[in-house]
Amino acid sequence: MSVAAVVVSFNRLDYLKKCLSALEQQTRPLDEIIVIENGSTDGSAEYVRAHHPGITLFETGSNLGGAGGFAWGIELALQHGHSLAWLMDDDAEPRNDALAPLIQAMESEPRPSFAAPLVEDTEGAVVVGNLPTVSTDASAQLAAQKLGGIALSHTTFVGVLIDLKLSAAMPLPYADFFIWFDDVEYTKRLARSSFGIHVVSARMKHPNNAGVKDMGWRLYYYLRNQLWLTRLNPRPWSLTQRPIFRFAELAVLAFRQFPVAKNKALWLSGTVKGLTEGMFRLPAVLYPGDLLRTLSTERRDQLSRG
Repeated sequence: MSVAAVVVSFNRLDYLKKCLSALEQQTRPLDEIIVIENGSTDGSAEYVRAHHPGITLFETGSNLGGAGGFAWGIELALQHGHSLAWLMDDDAEPRNDALAPLIQAMESEPRPSFAAPLVEDTEGAVVVGNLPTVSTDASAQLAAQKLGGIALSHTTFVGVLIDLKLSAAMPLPYADFFIWFDDVEYTKRLARSSFGIHVVSARMKHPNNAGVKDMGWRLYYYLRNQLWLTRLNPRPWSLTQRPIFRFAELAVLAFRQFPVAKNKALWLSGTVKGLTEGMFRLPAVLYPGDLLRTLSTERRDQLSRG
């Protein structure tokens, strides 16, 4: 199967260098590496052009967030005819042998919709915030057990390998999420087609960002996107899964943020806007091909040539 790595990059050149080096040293070579450059100002695009001329560099021109970057990455991986896409941010650093066991899982029958690695910090400890969520579906667990793994209901975009055949038949990751939970929402959709699988022999290094109490400007995205997750989840909802209950839970979380918020005005605007938009808006839906149609004919032709 043809495999493309998709790396979304924004102003983390030191991390990007390590990520690209690790990708180019995989024991199972990648068929293509696609870097989605989200308008960095630290010379990331120039570095890729100068030191990695074989890499496909797509410059968005502005910061579309992780969600917008991954939407473009999957769009290009599909356009270039790949079977699988290996998704990660620029601060991920896969072990040199990380890709091979993920591909092995995806080549098995029954075929998973995605395969997720184990994410560790720089000290080798498991990053709890990047642990995937174990599926409660007994049939999925039995299928995953036959492959020597654990069935998952969703995971993060830190090194997940996805089946692009399934991606071609569904909307792209919702770019409007910008940051946070776009990966949860998208891999949940994939898992509804077939189970995801956790492959613990595949290891990724990633910074452990836990412990930051003040969400700052991110509070808006946290509240809004959590409500979007609830509303986008297929019915029927149980009583406690209804959006109004989730709204109440998130309102409590927001008020608990108030004492640690350094910027109270930002806290207030983020809380009001996040809860309101989460209840009364939904993200725009774009299917594979829709993003490419926003480009000029000349640029589409350049991308199709890889």
